[in-house]
Amino acid sequence: MIICSMMNAFSEGIVLADRSGLNPSDLLDVLDLGAIATPMFKGKGPNMIKSNFSPAFPLKHQQKDMRLALALGDENAVSMPIAAAANEAFKKARSMGLGDLDFSAVHEVVKQHKD
Repeated sequence: MIICSMMNAFSEGIVLADRSGLNPSDLLDVLDLGAIATPMFKGKGPNMIKSNFSPAFPLKHQQKDMRLALALGDENAVSMPIAAAANEAFKKARSMGLGDLDFSAVHEVVKQHKD
């Protein structure tokens, strides 16, 4: 659940950097220097920028795990609006035929959003 929310926020940051005229690779360098540096950003970021989503963990399995976490939240009366929003992006990615790609392919949902 946390990973899915992080991946969505990370994707938004990469797209924002790109559309603002910044080099997304520079964003990766900056993130790697700070307190929020994570192996996931360092490992997934360069491939996301190149739209390379070779599966390490398929998106369809990550979305299934999100669905199960949200169900557990419901069972225990835990409000999880951020996880629910992340799950919607993963569901959209699956509907786009990205389910067998790496879970970082949720980046394509963010890239397509033009509003």
